Amino acid sequence: MTFLQMTTYEAACMFVFSMEFYHAVAHIMIMCGLRTIPRKDLVRIRFYFLVDALTVFTSSFLLTGSYRWLAVLQILQHLYYFIMWDKTYMAQRIIDWSSLEWFTTKSNKKGTQLDSTLGTAFDVVVHLVMMYAIGQQLNVMQMILAILLAQGGLYAVVFNPKFSWSNPSNMKPWVQKRLGTLPTLEED
Repeated sequence: MTFLQMTTYEAACMFVFSMEFYHAVAHIMIMCGLRTIPRKDLVRIRFYFLVDALTVFTSSFLLTGSYRWLAVLQILQHLYYFIMWDKTYMAQRIIDWSSLEWFTTKSNKKGTQLDSTLGTAFDVVVHLVMMYAIGQQLNVMQMILAILLAQGGLYAVVFNPKFSWSNPSNMKPWVQKRLGTLPTLEED
């Protein structure tokens, strides 16, 4: 069967495999401080948590039937952050920790946020596991094409010079102007 003769199921698997790869790479870049955005921009993209959770739901429940218990944990985590985005102590901590301000100010000298690091690492692992499960349904060429599609998405969003995604040590002046100060958080 050639690429043009693939089934709808295979096309769906390729697309969702691509999304899982995109999420895993984006989370790794944020976790390691390689690319991120100013806090005020991050606050506005809370719907990303729904897209992320929907990707895992589709992978686990609709396409493979695998690792449902893991998917449920990840989906619950993401629903919490979507609903409570910038409203609770834990949600504000993850926003701060994921922002450019965290990597460019002295606020990160307060110590590591083990909960944020572990939560993001858990998310990366979930996306990699879902890629593994979907990868069982695809051939090598389909996986390569899906990864190339994800790379295109990363370049279109995370490396797009029109968006404020930046490396904390190499920001354009207009991005630096978007930086603010991190709020002082108080536990609920």
